Amino acid sequence: MIEDGSNQKSVSVGPAQVSEVGSEPHNAPATEYKRHPVYSPSEWLLEFVSSILALGLLIGIAIIFWYMDNKPLSAWSGRVSLNATISILTTACATALMHGVSAFISQFKWIYFRDRPRKLADFEVFDGASRGLWGATLLLTTVKWNLATIGAFITILRLSFSPFTQQVVLIEQRDIISPADNATFGYAHNYTRDLTSDIVGSGVGGIPQDSDMQSAIYRGLYGISTPERFRCPGTCRWTESYISIGFRTECRNVTQEALQTMTCEGVTSGLQECNMTTPGGLSLGTRYAFTAQGTAFNMSASSLLNQTALPDQAMEITRFAIYRSSPDINLVMRNINITDCSLFLTVYEYSGARADGSNFTFANQREIDLGARNPWFFGYSAASNMHAPIHTNATTVNGTHVPALEIGYANLLALGNFFESMALTSPWVQGSFDNRFIGIAAALMGDTNLDSRFDDMATAMTEALRYGPNSMLARGETIQSEPYVSIRWGYFVVPVVTEGLSILFAILAVFSNRKSRRVPLWKSSTLAVLACQHEERLGLLQTTARDVNEIQADAAKAAVRLQ
Repeated sequence: MIEDGSNQKSVSVGPAQVSEVGSEPHNAPATEYKRHPVYSPSEWLLEFVSSILALGLLIGIAIIFWYMDNKPLSAWSGRVSLNATISILTTACATALMHGVSAFISQFKWIYFRDRPRKLADFEVFDGASRGLWGATLLLTTVKWNLATIGAFITILRLSFSPFTQQVVLIEQRDIISPADNATFGYAHNYTRDLTSDIVGSGVGGIPQDSDMQSAIYRGLYGISTPERFRCPGTCRWTESYISIGFRTECRNVTQEALQTMTCEGVTSGLQECNMTTPGGLSLGTRYAFTAQGTAFNMSASSLLNQTALPDQAMEITRFAIYRSSPDINLVMRNINITDCSLFLTVYEYSGARADGSNFTFANQREIDLGARNPWFFGYSAASNMHAPIHTNATTVNGTHVPALEIGYANLLALGNFFESMALTSPWVQGSFDNRFIGIAAALMGDTNLDSRFDDMATAMTEALRYGPNSMLARGETIQSEPYVSIRWGYFVVPVVTEGLSILFAILAVFSNRKSRRVPLWKSSTLAVLACQHEERLGLLQTTARDVNEIQADAAKAAVRLQ
């Protein structure tokens, strides 16, 4: 029963009557339904607006993707984060898109029932399809495919709209390379000190020592590692290669050769003193007295430099001979080991330098072979070559440019003096012996790896040159990790296809529901369904209403209750 709110009249509405599906309706005059201008809200205005809005939002999302592609995340200056902005726009786009799709699906049911008799239950299927996934699935599986099927596919695709749009944005850490004046390490093309006033009138023994070089020698021989004196504000790299003067050592076991030259005195007395010569031409002495004393360590050194000429072959600066043994309880010398070592002047190429925090490494460090003959020569004649520098000419070795190099010859002479001094060459005798000059016996005696220690000494001396008074700075680049936005356009295909289908669906809906088709434009109106009456005899749904606006106007005046 429907009660009119204004006239309080009661109108009886008979129960809906149902006829069998497939029965042919009687001929009935075609109904003319009232239509409005296309810009009217009663036509497609709201659907047009929502479809245009959805397209505009999708284009806006695409513009954001295009703008942020391959840019740092910091380029996004909005108060709302990039991901949140995309999420908001995606939700708004999907909502606007589905407003039109839902209306179009609902409107297609009127065409569906206009063509010929259908199951009345299909009304509910169409209504459910305009609301969500389950209804769209039922429409696809229980109703013969029609234009509304496109809308059902769009409704299902809409579920992947937001996830695929979010998947487009990939934020990954990238290394940003930039030049930096505060990313430096040292290298040297020369080693000179102003010693002119200090060595005038003095001999070789009067050349002042280089304290930094002495410190480096001790650090190397004692196996004390020190970090590279580089500068780096974080993570740095150096892409160029750098040439620097340096030192290298060579050691070899000469035990058998030296012992064959050994001669001893006092064999029949209580104290036995022996001397031997190594293949390098250096003399070593030992002492032994049964249960009284036995030599455990001895080192001798000889500078190969003089003031008249340089070596013809490699630039060998100093030669060393080291004797080591392990005296037993009676101080009998066991496990005798004799080693010859040589210190050379050389040139290194450093490349692939990289620093991270407190770590500094070279990807490649190699010695430059300047040829069999000694490449160093005196730069000019002087009253004494002690005052002159030595040089090398600029050259190219296997494609590597080696610049002209220079070293003050007095520095090398001073270095030879230091190695020959008792600060390094003192012996160590176990037992009843007064070891007044200890030297570096504690660092090298026993089973210490001499090859490794002398290599460490050469490395430390090289670093002393690289960071000495003639150091030049290799300037590198800083590497900063920064989040970057990478757009994976492939994932954006699903949202674009969904939007394309919705536009196609809108065009088909408007065209299929044109005025000439004599289809009521009732869309998803529930009031329009209530205004229909099923005529079992005719197999028709009939209504006196021709316009949804009339239905809404009548509904606004009527008051009803469920009976």
